[in-house]
Amino acid sequence: MSLPRRDDLTPPERDVLARAAASVPQPPEPRWGDYRAELRGRLEARRSVRARLRRWWARPAPIALSFGLATAVLLFALQPVERRPDLAAVDEAVLGARLGLLEHYRVVERLDLLEEFDVIRQLDRLPSREG
Repeated sequence: MSLPRRDDLTPPERDVLARAAASVPQPPEPRWGDYRAELRGRLEARRSVRARLRRWWARPAPIALSFGLATAVLLFALQPVERRPDLAAVDEAVLGARLGLLEHYRVVERLDLLEEFDVIRQLDRLPSREG
């Protein structure tokens, strides 16, 4: 025995369906004259100069706005950011590197004097430029 399909109707069901279809009134005949007049009016409105201009401006406007927005976002994203060094941080780093010298400042000061003294002592040996 095969399974009944959903579109198979029994005779009583077909009878009920036929009576229901017979009781529905026939749809009215379309008024083709009114339909054609309405269609002509729509076509003429589409062909008018004003409608053509409106359609022409409507197409490129969203494209131009989207392109402008994308350009602005791209320029903003690629704009170089000017970074100025923090001079206080640089000074702190330099001072931190020389901290050992600052702790022994008196010794460093004497070394500078010794260097200058050595240069002064060698002044007698340097040839003089006489013009």
